[in-house]
Amino acid sequence: MDDQFRIRLPERFDFSYHKTFYGHTYDALNQNTSQEVIVDFSEVDYLDSSALGMLVMLQKKCAEQNKKVVIENASGVPSEILQVANMGKIVEIR
Repeated sequence: MDDQFRIRLPERFDFSYHKTFYGHTYDALNQNTSQEVIVDFSEVDYLDSSALGMLVMLQKKCAEQNKKVVIENASGVPSEILQVANMGKIVEIR
């Protein structure tokens, strides 16, 4: 049993990815063995405000099920955007 569920994001994490992201969110919430949802930013070069909203929604839904959201591998401009948006206050950033 794996206690993590990993969501790998595309190069552009924006509104065009919302349907896919909500599908991943549904899968993460229904994976009963996982206690952490890892959001892998290793490929992300661009994100917009809707991406931040999707992350907040993911965190709220996971908190309802006592699951933790962790952002991993953010670098460059995406990392700076996450810092400016204070995302580290609601999710763990590694």
